[in-house]
Amino acid sequence: MKTKFWPPIALLLLLLFTPSAFAGDAPWIEVRTEHFRVITDAGEKNGREVAVHFEQMRAAFGLIFGREKINDTVPLQIVAFRNTKEFRQYSPIFRGKVVELSGFCIPAKDENFVAIDMSLSNSWETVMHEYAHVLLNANYMPTAPWFDEGFAEFFSSMKVQGEEVRVGGLISETAALFQGQKLNMQQLLEVQHHSETYNQNGQRRDMFYAESWLFVHYLFDTRQITKAGQYFTLTNNQRVPVPQAVQTAFGISVNQLNDALLDYFRKGQIQVIRYNFKQQLGTSSQATVRPLDPLDARTQLADLHLHELDYTAQAVKELEAITTENPGQVEAQRALGYAYLYQSNFSKAAEHLQAAAKLDSKDPRVYFFTAELLNDENPAAIGTPEVAQNLRRAIELDPQYADAYAMLGVSLMNTGSYAQAETNLARAIALSPRDEMYRLNYAFALLNQQKISEAKTAISYVAHSSNPEVATQANQLLQQVKEYESRSTAAPTGANTGSRAVHLNNPSSPDAQELATEPAPPAAPVTMSYIKGVLVGVDCSAPPAAMLTVTSGGKTWKLSIANSDKVVLIGADKFSCSWSHKNVALNFSPTSADEGKVVSLEIQ
Repeated sequence: MKTKFWPPIALLLLLLFTPSAFAGDAPWIEVRTEHFRVITDAGEKNGREVAVHFEQMRAAFGLIFGREKINDTVPLQIVAFRNTKEFRQYSPIFRGKVVELSGFCIPAKDENFVAIDMSLSNSWETVMHEYAHVLLNANYMPTAPWFDEGFAEFFSSMKVQGEEVRVGGLISETAALFQGQKLNMQQLLEVQHHSETYNQNGQRRDMFYAESWLFVHYLFDTRQITKAGQYFTLTNNQRVPVPQAVQTAFGISVNQLNDALLDYFRKGQIQVIRYNFKQQLGTSSQATVRPLDPLDARTQLADLHLHELDYTAQAVKELEAITTENPGQVEAQRALGYAYLYQSNFSKAAEHLQAAAKLDSKDPRVYFFTAELLNDENPAAIGTPEVAQNLRRAIELDPQYADAYAMLGVSLMNTGSYAQAETNLARAIALSPRDEMYRLNYAFALLNQQKISEAKTAISYVAHSSNPEVATQANQLLQQVKEYESRSTAAPTGANTGSRAVHLNNPSSPDAQELATEPAPPAAPVTMSYIKGVLVGVDCSAPPAAMLTVTSGGKTWKLSIANSDKVVLIGADKFSCSWSHKNVALNFSPTSADEGKVVSLEIQ
């Protein structure tokens, strides 16, 4: 498992109104509620309103899905700017110009950010849409584009009036429905993330959002969300064709579902869900407020810049200036450690992460990043006590840290503690049910305990992933399991074919020698690493295999490719043995401190 800088997955533009100006500098404050932290220079009243609004959104999500406990797998940092001039200093850049927005959301692997221009009245719809995606990713099973986008549109219509919260109002795209556009459920259900309908602006995309919103509304209003869950199990896990899955889950054909949805819309049966702020949502408007030291405010804003690709280099300079001015600024030390880690500048990353730890940082990411650093410097260290100790410290500080549980699971597998690995990976999946690598590693933990049937179920969740890298690994693993089962079936009567797993991590151990004649399932966990570097050269002397020499962070790697014709290749149409001195990014499975097996290769 490896995380890296993640670009914003969505920055939806909002219509701007004439901004109002604020004269003079204003102090920054921090507003904290039970689940959120807001920093703002728009005043205490606005800061409280933003924090409470997010508490309402979070609580409403739980009521909609009937969840008492809601996962927050990474922190959410909300930055509320008092005017457009300040806000635009952090807005994304497109073709050299600042994009005019009134709010945006940056989901990332280590921290989610929301930025809002408080001088505008229409800042919330995009923020609520994107926050809905954050909540779904951490709390709901993998679905399909129509459900995710339909729910995000449904959720983005939330309005607060007095003590009442209303969810499910009309959205702008529904104009197409009122104009008599025909529904096509078959096409809607078959749209994927790579589909033209989903990715190109125009009438078809607008209709996709309108139909998605309508169908999700219908599912909630007619109490059929459970049936939708059954449908996704059929389509995503069992690969049942859409028409058959609809018939099985909903008890009607696709055409009948199309007619039912159209009838629901034409008869005006759309319902707006109402919740009482105090009685049903159970949220409190209580918040603590404190003034932010100017250096603290600069650190938080630099951290926002750090998570925007347009401003990453600027952010590093801002953070370096802060730590020079005050080496005791612990959050700046953590942020710099993160920045240098994912630039593969391991010595600088270690310097800042160690500084944060010595300052007794209570930020769990300090210890998770330290574990990643140790693994990146030497992938063979994944099973060491030092890595495990840092991961356990991260979990102690944040019991919902999904990545920490997942990495601890891989660490435990490398020490042969497969039952403990299974427990930690299961916890990671519960906290982040859509992370496919968690499930793949979970399958390895099961296989090493001879839980073949359970492992096959886990692999089936990702065998048809839209991520070719994950799908390739999953299908290779399924093939290995089938071969294992075939050998087990063919074994002589009375042979012990499944009492113990062979610990391939220690092939010279007595146990491994004793069981060498027994068929065994694959036992090596998927310890994935990611690096960016320079491809120095390619050795193709033993085709179809190839050996890559890659330098990264002052270190030289020898990375093998079993079949250069079948490697997952990005940024090039065909593998070339003549490549040299090219910038590359690779996902690979380490086999020693400076060697590994390539999973995917990106030519940059």
